[in-house]
Amino acid sequence: MGKPTVSTTMTNANQAVIWQPYVEDSASCHPAILVQVDACGLLILAQEGRDILIQPETLPELFRQLKRLAQHQQ
Repeated sequence: MGKPTVSTTMTNANQAVIWQPYVEDSASCHPAILVQVDACGLLILAQEGRDILIQPETLPELFRQLKRLAQHQQ
């Protein structure tokens, strides 16, 4: 699996789109993820009408846990 393609949208609005790569073993293609910053400085991950609000201070722990969980899949 290659790295996802990231594109910046509306640079002034602090947004980026992460396109998830097609994986042959997967039964379906997964939708892109929109990452943006709101007026309060919270990070917003959005996908198909669902949003997750993340405080920037929690990013180091979030990254650690995502890496840990991803290693269990390999």
